[in-house]
Amino acid sequence: MSIIKTKYGDLLPCSGASDYRKKNRCAVLYYDSGAVRSVYLEEPSVLSFPAGAFQAEFITFYEDGSAKRIFPLYGQTTAYWSIEEEMENAPYYDFNIAGEVLHIRPQCIYFYPSGKIRSITLWPGDEISVNTPAGIIRTRLGVELYESGKIRSIQPYNVFRPLMMHAENSSLQFPED
Repeated sequence: MSIIKTKYGDLLPCSGASDYRKKNRCAVLYYDSGAVRSVYLEEPSVLSFPAGAFQAEFITFYEDGSAKRIFPLYGQTTAYWSIEEEMENAPYYDFNIAGEVLHIRPQCIYFYPSGKIRSITLWPGDEISVNTPAGIIRTRLGVELYESGKIRSIQPYNVFRPLMMHAENSSLQFPED
């Protein structure tokens, strides 16, 4: 597979040789315009984004080439590879959310086209407490932010993780002001 050149560096897509944790999917997808839509990397790699340096194994892009979502790990859970094994290898990062630094192991980071963080989705079983306009709220899903960095939405803690796949448009939403 050829190297894919992006503003975040040269990316080596998956070669197609599958191991027990690799998902069976196209390594590179393109928009109709020919712009790169997503790249599934051969190996997790640390790349520099406007919001910081993060490990990425799968990256989706806006049509203008800006990173849209990054998944630090993108393995497939099977009888041979569990979600717990995948999570053990997931890195933690410090994020400044609502004036507090939170130590989070993101399953996915979603960016605005500007490069600012739009949302952080947590791994199943993880939880954080976030200082919101309604007080401190525990969540097991993650948090969505306005481009200004203010809290946009959060899914309050429940015994069960909601069936939502990402932290956007959660049930508790706040106006930016």
